[in-house]
Amino acid sequence: MPKKQATSRIIGGSLKGSKLPYRPNKFIRPTESKTKETLFNWLLNDLEGKNCLDMFAGTGSLGIEALSRGAKKVVFIEKQKDLYESLLVNLKRLKVHDYGEVLRGNALSLDLEKLSLKFDLIFIDPPFRENLVLPSIELINSNDILPPNALIYIECEKELKLDDMTKGLKLLKQSTGGQTQYSLYES
Repeated sequence: MPKKQATSRIIGGSLKGSKLPYRPNKFIRPTESKTKETLFNWLLNDLEGKNCLDMFAGTGSLGIEALSRGAKKVVFIEKQKDLYESLLVNLKRLKVHDYGEVLRGNALSLDLEKLSLKFDLIFIDPPFRENLVLPSIELINSNDILPPNALIYIECEKELKLDDMTKGLKLLKQSTGGQTQYSLYES
């Protein structure tokens, strides 16, 4: 009997129910549906016309969810070649490739100002226990990529202490589930 393909599912908007297949590995941990539902409820589905950045895209689940709910453009950054290629295929298959730009590389090494975009919402959901949250926030703060009142979503391991890392950001919402904590901040 063939092995069942691992998938992440889009839970709302125009692409609701679409599956994003992926090959599991130790670096990928797609956001669970319950967590995504909470996040997008926090956002009040107010994504119409917004530019988003998915810094550690993986399957692209968060960014594609944003596109499904009306985001104008999403820039996805993914370092792993197979995930990058899979993301390109999924954007084309779902007919949202005109609204998504996929960059292959280390999110912390790219010159984000070269994108010539201001991002209304940034997703920071790196591999757990790799110490990538603080450098991500520092990178965002050192580049002129946020309009006033931009939102930053952080999903990380439950035990990580975010208070010192997020000084200067206003905490709007926070929750936990399983081994994960997730928070929404305003710049």
